[in-house]
Amino acid sequence: MASDIDIANRALIKLGSSTIISFLDNSKAARAINSMYYLVRDAELRANNWNFSIKRAALPALTSVPAWGFGYEYQLPADCLKVLQIGDTFSGGSADLSPLIGSPSSGWKIEGRVVRTDSPAPLNIRYISNDIDSNQFDSLFIEVLACRLEIELSEDLTQSNTKKEAANSAYKAALVIAIRNNATESPPESIPDNSWLLSRI
Repeated sequence: MASDIDIANRALIKLGSSTIISFLDNSKAARAINSMYYLVRDAELRANNWNFSIKRAALPALTSVPAWGFGYEYQLPADCLKVLQIGDTFSGGSADLSPLIGSPSSGWKIEGRVVRTDSPAPLNIRYISNDIDSNQFDSLFIEVLACRLEIELSEDLTQSNTKKEAANSAYKAALVIAIRNNATESPPESIPDNSWLLSRI
């Protein structure tokens, strides 16, 4: 169990900096962490499919329709950072499978904050949410986030390349452990056949 302040202070302690009570404290450390905490947190949440941040929703169709190409469009939830699955179609979830995402054979495309598809309502989706209380974060993700914050803060608070390099190494090590453990709690998800994928078999 860790609050946003606890996670921020974990990063500051790693840097040898004074801790804070609030993001609004009148200190250099508080101003630095306040300027980046939620941006860095969201980037880390989006970067991997963390089990604790996955939500499901059944979306109603919008009254508007796409100008061409699809028959329906749906507003993504406000807290959606990344779509993992729409109906029975998985997005792939890794950079080497990016051509699968929103491809014609997948039957949907994300454009802006809208999903366009021919699937009628309700549209079932799974997605990564940023509307997650930090007390629900996995303990290994907390370490990943603290290490990433340490990297981002090191230039402003220490001006030490040595500390930044050490923070980067710690981040990479923490990320490997966290991803490995996250994966053991999820069964493999099959990826639909796709002309791009089949052409490489």
